[in-house]
Amino acid sequence: MTPVLSVRGLTTVLHLADGPVEVVKDVSFEIGEGETVALVGESGSGKSMTMLSVMGLHPQPTAEIVRGEVVLGDVDLVGADERYRRSVRGSAMAMVYQDPMTSLNPLMRIGAQIEEVLTAHGTPRRTAEQRVLEVLADVGIPQPARAARAFPHEFSGGMRQRVVIAMAIALRPALLIADEPTTALDVTIQQQIIALVRRLQAETGTAVMWITHDLGVVARVASRLLVMYAGHLVETGPTRGVFAQPEHPYTAGLIGAIPPVRGAERAPLRQIPGAPPDAAHAPAGCPFHPRCPEAVQRCEQDMPPLTQREVSAAACWVPPSEWVA
Repeated sequence: MTPVLSVRGLTTVLHLADGPVEVVKDVSFEIGEGETVALVGESGSGKSMTMLSVMGLHPQPTAEIVRGEVVLGDVDLVGADERYRRSVRGSAMAMVYQDPMTSLNPLMRIGAQIEEVLTAHGTPRRTAEQRVLEVLADVGIPQPARAARAFPHEFSGGMRQRVVIAMAIALRPALLIADEPTTALDVTIQQQIIALVRRLQAETGTAVMWITHDLGVVARVASRLLVMYAGHLVETGPTRGVFAQPEHPYTAGLIGAIPPVRGAERAPLRQIPGAPPDAAHAPAGCPFHPRCPEAVQRCEQDMPPLTQREVSAAACWVPPSEWVA
């Protein structure tokens, strides 16, 4: 499979009053043509910052990419100038943001906002106006001409999410980054958004990076899974394999916290004690060790590398065969 995006050793630093803090730490992964990959982890694990760094939208000058490569096609975006990065954002790769109400301009009509994406990349205005109607129809919004004249507040949350997706796919990007696109939506609308992204992907061959903490969604959409904790990738592998046999205690904890849907007598949900560490005060060694039931002394001193195991690659010194919990 030809990679659309290759990320190698990406490291992003936040420059805070107390000094620089690494929030994305030596992250590497690839996404192939037409592939759906999920990036999961608790809030604050670095998921969104990783993909904002990939897009070149990390908050500057507070955040800075200090190492690594982000290769889109055959160009390293980290070394490219801002003019080039602007030219590929929206056209070659696009992002669906977490909250459509805050990512849409409340003072602009829906059609004008989508049209702006097209004209900013050189589409003639008359062609852009027609494409706006096409893309609104593509995402299942009825009466596209009428919808294009509406303002964001006139739409429900699910319809606003469709508008944001329409804006992202207007130029048929090779890579679509969906950052928590189903958060705060009820399960019916959530399923509609998932089905919509799947259909659009099947029609266009777009690669999709799905950022979420909802493993139920991951199980339905992704062929491959990246698990992130405290800025590190701690496990990567095929979704079915990781769900059936997690190789990292953190992944096992996340999967164990999914409520079962069958069984008259349900056991209490598994809990991961504690909370993710503050990036400015991350512990030495493996950042998960203060919360890990399998931690050994070496975990407190050295960060384990991603090592290929039976079904996935995991950053853990203790193999599952030696787990006690």
